[in-house]
Amino acid sequence: MPIRPRHWRRYREIAEVLAQHGFVLVLDNLGLSAHLPWSRRLLGILRPDIDANWPERIPLVLVDLGPTYVKLGQLASTRPDLLPAPLIQALQQLQDQVPPVSFDQIQETLAHAWHQPFDHVLASLDPVPLAAASIGQVHRGVLKDGRKVVVKVRRPGIVERSEADFAILQNLADLAVRRLEWARQYDLSHVVKELISALRDELDFTVEAHNTDLAHKHFQSAEQWIPEPYWPLITPDVLVMQELEGIKISDRQAMERMGLDPGAIARRFVESLYQQVFEQGIFHGDPHPGNVHVDAQGHLIFLDWGLMGVLSPVMRARSLDLVLGLSQGRSDKVVDALQAMGLGPGAMDARSLYADVEVLRRRYYDTSLKDFRIGQALGDLMQLAQRHHIQMPVEYTLLARTAVIADGVVRQLDDNLSLIEIGKKFSSRILISRLKPAAWGPPVADAAMDWVHWGRVLPGQMEQALQTIARGEFRVMIEGRNIERIFFHWERLANRMALTFILCSVILGTAFVAHRDHASVGHAPLTEYGMILGIVVALWVVVEGVFRKRL
Repeated sequence: MPIRPRHWRRYREIAEVLAQHGFVLVLDNLGLSAHLPWSRRLLGILRPDIDANWPERIPLVLVDLGPTYVKLGQLASTRPDLLPAPLIQALQQLQDQVPPVSFDQIQETLAHAWHQPFDHVLASLDPVPLAAASIGQVHRGVLKDGRKVVVKVRRPGIVERSEADFAILQNLADLAVRRLEWARQYDLSHVVKELISALRDELDFTVEAHNTDLAHKHFQSAEQWIPEPYWPLITPDVLVMQELEGIKISDRQAMERMGLDPGAIARRFVESLYQQVFEQGIFHGDPHPGNVHVDAQGHLIFLDWGLMGVLSPVMRARSLDLVLGLSQGRSDKVVDALQAMGLGPGAMDARSLYADVEVLRRRYYDTSLKDFRIGQALGDLMQLAQRHHIQMPVEYTLLARTAVIADGVVRQLDDNLSLIEIGKKFSSRILISRLKPAAWGPPVADAAMDWVHWGRVLPGQMEQALQTIARGEFRVMIEGRNIERIFFHWERLANRMALTFILCSVILGTAFVAHRDHASVGHAPLTEYGMILGIVVALWVVVEGVFRKRL
């Protein structure tokens, strides 16, 4: 993608930020030094912390580049299967804190979205925001009929600025893949494309409204509450939902003042997440304390469903197999689950994969249940899958991140509570439910339909195959998977043999010249000149062969 003139100023800003944080060599490799003043380039080279750990400097770069890049960094922290662990750990520290938008701008956005002033729709709207983030800002409001709501308004101009940054970021990723080995190793262009797609969904509040509505229909119960969206007032710019009052789940002191047991709340939180994942197949992808509240009766309130994971029945079964394998210390079960969950290379080294899983098993299984960090264990497994080039679906990596966040929340409330212990009891309940006759119905019906289909199709296919063999049209196709690599190695061997003959000729010629009289015309040693020319040609052949990787 060519660099558009209207993006030159932004490219220069990006180049200056990268140089400021010591990434001048990256700019040189990408060919972006032309966008950088010599003074800034020199300062970037001479920075005293240029040798600091590069993952720690990436979040600083993203903060200086603005809210869009901060949000992309937060989304990138959810993909331990695609990025190195030190970078994931650094990105998880990013805070989405920006100054609030003025209330006048909020009113303008609402009037544009609703085609009328906001006070024609709302009885009141609190001008002081509840929260301000890079994408949206939240205010309390009251509908004309008296119902309390929260109104989330998208920041003015955020979509246009983000799309410009998306184009630049994708261009830089494509450029890095062409020029840098590490970018090819992590398939940076594909990673950036996925992150941009996810952020586009977050920029559209109708996506969050659909997620919230789906969760509301599945999980509304005595144990957990999901706000109800008000569809007539929802647009891509504005999200209006029922207000559910509560305190953050991490506020232990407030719980005790309300007469609630933090340990019981922690257990209820874990059981709710297990129910979301393994029973319903829909789970909150970002259950940090800001998104999970507790009301006066001890009900859990799950807010902000912008990031939601969806697991099919097959994916749920494989996830459960993985958790069971971890809890039982069964490396073979974990390996089977990983291979079934992801898409691996054709020639996977199963023995090496098993050895690496066994190392993790010894690290985690020998610890006590209360010290078993299931989130960290799942994150390590995602990293292990990456090392073995197993491509994991996004839902599994999001599940691993959810487990990490849940682990942290539980430790704040009850350090003796174990997610893996609750998972064992929950998995036993699910396994028992699998044995019930009611659970056999759909699989048995599907299998019966498959047998009927094959029973109808197989005789015709067998007859067709036998007729083909009888006509002598039977063909055998041989696939040479590594034939190009074999030819390449043979070519290099032939080139090396040819070069050996050339060098031998030069050596023999040199010896011949050293032991005979000079043959000259006038005073010109023609033989010596001929030998020098031969040596130059031989050196040129060597350099050209090395440069073209033919030797």
